[in-house]
Amino acid sequence: MTRLDLINELLRYEDIEGLLSMGAPDDEYESEAEMIADRVGEAEEKTNDKITREAVENIVATVWKEMFGLSDEHARRRKDAFAAVAARLVP
Repeated sequence: MTRLDLINELLRYEDIEGLLSMGAPDDEYESEAEMIADRVGEAEEKTNDKITREAVENIVATVWKEMFGLSDEHARRRKDAFAAVAARLVP
């Protein structure tokens, strides 16, 4: 499984915005997954593959804020979901 596949799977599982449970298509979070995968890869290049869970959580949160237009407060409400995705990407 590629990193992108894993991120897609994690985002579908977490369904952070609840869109899948409302009937959105299975690929609803694909754009966000691609952005997260790209940014994690870029961060790994800068850190010689030693990216931290916290860094990944920040990437997920930043992408989510950009893509869904979230305020800092709304992003904070999703922190547990961002952390869950990061924990599975960086065990």
